[in-house]
Amino acid sequence: MAQFDCMVCGREFKSYNQNAKYCSQTCKGTAYIKYQWKKCEHCGKEFKPRKASSKYCSLECSNIGRKNKAANKQADCIGVPFE
Repeated sequence: MAQFDCMVCGREFKSYNQNAKYCSQTCKGTAYIKYQWKKCEHCGKEFKPRKASSKYCSLECSNIGRKNKAANKQADCIGVPFE
């Protein structure tokens, strides 16, 4: 068993695989994400998205963004006469 440093988080880990690069499936998944870093539309924090269409860094920011979007849409509709 050999000792390695994870290429994503830097943590030391042991493995029988002589080509090991990552300490966990989470770090392996992070390394294989193909999309560039983005800035969260709510909090401004930089994050590496899981999908190309991701706009928010977390579920919390996504929920707040969705609520704000719905409130803005409703505010735009107020005062518009129906024809």
